[in-house]
Amino acid sequence: GRDHGRQGETEKLAIFGPRRGRRGAQLKVMAAVETKVPNYFTGHGRERDEMEDGDDDEEWGTKTLVLKPDELSYALGKKGMTRKKLAKSSGCIVEYVGYTVFMSGTRVERTRAQEYLGWLFDQLKGPVYVDGWEDRDDCTMVDVPRDCVGYVTGARRATLGKIEEEWGALMFFMSTNMRARDRDAEGGRRDFDGSEKLAIFGARRGRRGAELKCMSAVETKRPGYFTREIRKHTSDIEGFASDTYPMDESELSYALGKDGTTRRKLARASGCIMEYVGQVAFICGAIDERARARTYLKWLLKQRNGSVFVDDLDRRDDVNIVPIPRDCIGYVTGNRGSSLRMVEEESGTFCFVEGGRGDSEQLLIFGHDGRDRDVAERLINNLINEKMRENDRNDYDRRDDY
Repeated sequence: GRDHGRQGETEKLAIFGPRRGRRGAQLKVMAAVETKVPNYFTGHGRERDEMEDGDDDEEWGTKTLVLKPDELSYALGKKGMTRKKLAKSSGCIVEYVGYTVFMSGTRVERTRAQEYLGWLFDQLKGPVYVDGWEDRDDCTMVDVPRDCVGYVTGARRATLGKIEEEWGALMFFMSTNMRARDRDAEGGRRDFDGSEKLAIFGARRGRRGAELKCMSAVETKRPGYFTREIRKHTSDIEGFASDTYPMDESELSYALGKDGTTRRKLARASGCIMEYVGQVAFICGAIDERARARTYLKWLLKQRNGSVFVDDLDRRDDVNIVPIPRDCIGYVTGNRGSSLRMVEEESGTFCFVEGGRGDSEQLLIFGHDGRDRDVAERLINNLINEKMRENDRNDYDRRDDY
């Protein structure tokens, strides 16, 4: 129903769902209202439940920080990318309502979000050094050769920004020889001559993905920098770990695909981080994810020399099997596999035709998520039905010719 609020007639907007989702939606609405009616939520007469959403001493709560106009533009970033980066890397809900930053989440998430935001502003003064980074559980450090720093960073920070967006991480360069007192010394900024260390902050999986992206970029400029001593390795750790799988040049080209599409396909289907650093595939995730990724990669490479047969189909839980009439095979796969690649891209699966017997062959759809496999199966069945209808029309036309 209607109510008479602070600035005229209002209506109640009900938001249902888990607490985190409700708070995120609430702050989005507050930000939209604040755009049309400045200070509606952030003025002196604001209501505590809208501003704070819990006590700051509790596990869940909200921290607020008022920014200056020029700070808001920097903290928001182009198309809101900086705000999104802060939210993803900290795990905290970060929203700007007018000039006020709302950070909602657990105590650890709020603390990280506030730290990360502070480091962003510190970078305007010069290089940032994070004391005690070695003891943090949200930090990964990558040594980057000085002559590769520009390549890894990109023009106007484009490359780093793209990696941050993909993996939900916060990244910046800092010097191991630099200390906070140097930054605060008279003159504000001080040049330093330490080794270039790239700091990556965020959740473990995101940090590892971002780290491998940077390693891959360095390896492009400095072949062998990270991979010279790398051999084939399969970890027996149940939890998050890394496997390595060296390849020769022809295997790498085939496993990479045009613009990296094949690598991304295998990573998405397996639910695993897969990145190629030089000629070495780094496969990172839990043990079942890594096992899927290694198997998918081996099957892919076998396809260069002929058909692939899967011996343990009846024991696998990551496959949908679709029988395909022989006269539909060419239509389903498309010219040079183009139709099948489109299905894979749309569904996030790994598909190939396994040789069969009789009047049909079977298409195998692999992926860790059953919903993705079901999407691929529907798309494949649509292609089969299209081809069958086309065959029926051709048969009908031929009968009319007699």
